[in-house]
Amino acid sequence: MVFAFIGIIFFHSIASETPDGLMISVDLEEVIIIPARETTSLRQQPVAFSLISAEQIERLNINSLQELSLFVPNFTMHDYGSRTTSSIFVRGIGSRMNEPSVGLYVDNIPFLNKGGFDFTFYDISNIEFLRGPQGTLYGRNTLGGLVRINTLSPFNYQGTRLFVSYGSANEQLYRLSHYRKLNNNLAISLAGYYHANDGFFRNEFTGRKDEMESFGGRMRLEWRINPRWNMNFSAVYDNLWQLAYPYAPFNTETGEIGAVNHDDEGSYRREMLTAGLSLQRRSENLVFTSATSFQYLDDTMKLDTDFSPIPIFALTQNQNINTLTQEFVFRSRGHSNYQWVAGAFGFYKHSVIDAPITFRDNALSHLASGLPPFIVSQEATFPGNFNIPVYGAALYHQSSYRFFDRLQLTAGIRFEYERTSMDFNTSANMTVNVTPPPPAPPMTIPVHVGDTIQDRLTQDFFAVLPKIALKYDFNNQHSIYASVSRGFKTGGFNFQMFSDVLQQSLMNQMPMTPTVEIETDLQDMISYKPEFTINYEIGMRSEIIRNRLFADIAVFYIDHTNQQIVTFSSANIGNRRMENAGRSRSMGAEVAIRANITQDLNANISYGYTHATFREFHDGENDFSGNFVPLVPRNTFSAGADYTLRTNLSFLDNIVFRVQYNGLGKMYFTERNEISQNFYGILNGNISFQKGNFTLNGWIKNALNSEFKTFYFTSLDNHFVQRGRPRQFGVSAQFSF
Repeated sequence: MVFAFIGIIFFHSIASETPDGLMISVDLEEVIIIPARETTSLRQQPVAFSLISAEQIERLNINSLQELSLFVPNFTMHDYGSRTTSSIFVRGIGSRMNEPSVGLYVDNIPFLNKGGFDFTFYDISNIEFLRGPQGTLYGRNTLGGLVRINTLSPFNYQGTRLFVSYGSANEQLYRLSHYRKLNNNLAISLAGYYHANDGFFRNEFTGRKDEMESFGGRMRLEWRINPRWNMNFSAVYDNLWQLAYPYAPFNTETGEIGAVNHDDEGSYRREMLTAGLSLQRRSENLVFTSATSFQYLDDTMKLDTDFSPIPIFALTQNQNINTLTQEFVFRSRGHSNYQWVAGAFGFYKHSVIDAPITFRDNALSHLASGLPPFIVSQEATFPGNFNIPVYGAALYHQSSYRFFDRLQLTAGIRFEYERTSMDFNTSANMTVNVTPPPPAPPMTIPVHVGDTIQDRLTQDFFAVLPKIALKYDFNNQHSIYASVSRGFKTGGFNFQMFSDVLQQSLMNQMPMTPTVEIETDLQDMISYKPEFTINYEIGMRSEIIRNRLFADIAVFYIDHTNQQIVTFSSANIGNRRMENAGRSRSMGAEVAIRANITQDLNANISYGYTHATFREFHDGENDFSGNFVPLVPRNTFSAGADYTLRTNLSFLDNIVFRVQYNGLGKMYFTERNEISQNFYGILNGNISFQKGNFTLNGWIKNALNSEFKTFYFTSLDNHFVQRGRPRQFGVSAQFSF
């Protein structure tokens, strides 16, 4: 129905009015986008944020959120495994699996599934990074912060854009988009991309590298129905396939990293469709917005869970997720001292997961210590079928009042309810060949063992998320603020843990093997609790020299309850589980400075420091209190400069030189703090030749070919790491007409 409605509008507009002339360029950095929930721009709010423009994204040759995270203080998106990982950490808060700890909105559409965060950029207008809990206005799973990505509007830009890039590892990226005003009230855009490379790390067993291929497209329609009503519809399709998980053996004593070498090929495939419809009505004193979104995500992950050339274990996880959201927002409009926003939000997410684990011939000998030598296993599969419906609703309100035209008080509260359930039907069946030892006559006796677990588990969560902030403006150039806010991340179920329960059951059925006590309280074993944070923050924003030198500073202290930490299961076959650390604490600071030194020379520098430690964390055998939270870099650093050389030549307008250095570390990989990555840096560079609407770029990433680890874990008592990407270089060209 929605697509039919759009088609009628499209053809009616073409028939009724000829298109306006093409407009090639606009100053994107001057466009101020105020989201539906907020009454002022980011610069006027008491929040720590970073704003990345379209020009910065293009000059730095940034193609994903993971690459962009290096430029934001205390914001890290780790690059390992596959694109389903999307492991984001902000100020010591993050998530390696299940629900995200940082929210993501693309053109006002919420992405509730972390597996869809890492996608290829194209035609981005700007990106906003908000650090600290945003739970009052945005709710669940934004306790670390929020990322808002805005794409180009066909009302702000008209024309056609073509982009081509080629680099080392056969890196190819092609983008084509067209933006058109059908009349003064209706505009449409169509965009598509193709992105691929041959990979960087070779699997010695298969001879193939971690190659990748993705493609997708976006359609956006904006209709100014009348002076009061606006409509915005967008639909985005994304398709990804990659050979993934290039984990290599790691010698913890010497630090030597071996070659990737495992028999089952790791891969990841993802298909994603996202659609959103926004209706907005503006009156003299009020703005009403209705935002509806739907996301379909279907993916398959194949994994060699022992990561060795010996056939032991393999996992195939098929996942299908359908998500529907609806939000109604009312906010004040005007320039009075009192501003407010209120809204209601609801969502429904339905996940269907099929995650069988395959046991190869060598599996039993690695699972059971003291296994009699006359038991030889055959290949078996542990099917796992999980149906996980989740729904939730929230009501919120936030008010701001300005006293004496300088002091602003902001206070808000959100009430959030969520119910998550899991229907599961998982079983294990295995036939083992038993060859009795002498003096029994030679024979092979098949012995069948098996077990089935079927049930339904349910959890309910309720959270109250208040916020209060004070902001004082000394003048138009200098301000300070202080805020206290609460964040909430939902709990859930460790569906990966059912294989552990079934493995223990099968081992107990093996002849002449020791019996292991099995935990019978599935609710307690499989469930994990929600986590909460209280964030205390003081910040300053200053334009030290008008239009020349800008500085943003923030310090924070976070009290963390029931922080969700990923650990490896007791079965020791690479299975992960979510556990709750009783208490954690994170404190630190952020500094960002921008300088327009001359008209042609600009520089930026940012630094973030995070000290995140456990205060109470026991896993039953070990006490990790006082240890650092894993995957949280203590330091993040970024510094860069660009210089524009104006040539005044007939065939060349400008040459732009850009250099950027990004660094992070020290960082521990596990709660034990035994393996770490020291501080390392990555040097990137770019040179652009511009003539009119044509730009030719030469780029290099990791120019010094720095070596570093992005991830570490253990499986079957073996140690594995993934290396960071080596040096890359290439050329790109962009043309607008």
